[in-house]
Amino acid sequence: MVFFLIPHSRPRFGKHFSEAVLRILDSGHVAMGDEAQTLESEVAARLQQPFAAALDSGASALMLAVHALKGGRDKFMVGIPAYACSAVLHAVRAAGATPVCMDCADDLRLDRKRALAVADGLNAVVLVHPFGLVETLVTESWPCPVIEDIAQSAGGCLDGRPLGGFGDVVVASFYATKPWGGAMGGMVLSRDEGLNSEVLAMRNADSANVHPVYAGNHQLSDMHAAMARARLAIADKEREERMKFADEFDNWFEGKEARPVMRLPEGNHYRYIVRTKGCAASVIEALRARGVKACRPVQAPLSMQLGDTGCKGAEQAWRDCVSLPLLADFSDAELDQMQQAVRTCL
Repeated sequence: MVFFLIPHSRPRFGKHFSEAVLRILDSGHVAMGDEAQTLESEVAARLQQPFAAALDSGASALMLAVHALKGGRDKFMVGIPAYACSAVLHAVRAAGATPVCMDCADDLRLDRKRALAVADGLNAVVLVHPFGLVETLVTESWPCPVIEDIAQSAGGCLDGRPLGGFGDVVVASFYATKPWGGAMGGMVLSRDEGLNSEVLAMRNADSANVHPVYAGNHQLSDMHAAMARARLAIADKEREERMKFADEFDNWFEGKEARPVMRLPEGNHYRYIVRTKGCAASVIEALRARGVKACRPVQAPLSMQLGDTGCKGAEQAWRDCVSLPLLADFSDAELDQMQQAVRTCL
């Protein structure tokens, strides 16, 4: 049988995207300007955060957030999830901080008891809502500033409040495959005007004075801002479509040994994560043979990259977990192929 390939991600770019890009081209101004400022205002309003700084990527956003919190201190310990994408680790290191891994529980969110046990030794903590799952530890009282990373969860909520409305500092991503993705971009948001000023000072090396601890070229172009704004216009609808398909996926796994990682209806699930019994690699290979581009949720746990052998939950998740495509525009034929692949391979 011949299968067509169902990609792991497939951002949709309709007519309103091309119109947004043409509008910027016709304006003659493609670098950072009014469009980026409008995006800052729109996202800040959505997340109920008064201050925002648009940047060239989500990784830059996290790096500059850590820089702003760190200031001139030589020693700065940042707690990060052991089971997260490598960009989190690279951003913390790039800011000159020391990453401290926190292990995950069975549902891929942080192990609450173990995370809070190390909190007193941290100068900041990064809380990620992994794959659109809702990290409820954002509601806890931490003894250090909380950086809430909504790159994978933008558009979700918790207890009626938007994700991104909890952290002392919030970082967002507008990378193409993310829920609020255009092409490239990121943002730092906060309720601290002084911190926001620090980030603004660091994002443009040409205009920075000697005061910032760091300065680089991290501006978001109006072209990229227009793409992100076009995504924002349809993001809520896309979330509804993905959730509808995720509910259908749930039915496929009834009675199976492999099981979906628990979802909350308030989340924004742009991946469908399945937990196997230690056979992620073989399941991924089998799914791909049937035209479904499944992947590991993370390339490797951050704890493994750091040589930290204490995060057993993250190591087991790496052996177990498979990420299935959760597209907003599945065709009937693709859904049928997905269902048959799940029945055969899982």
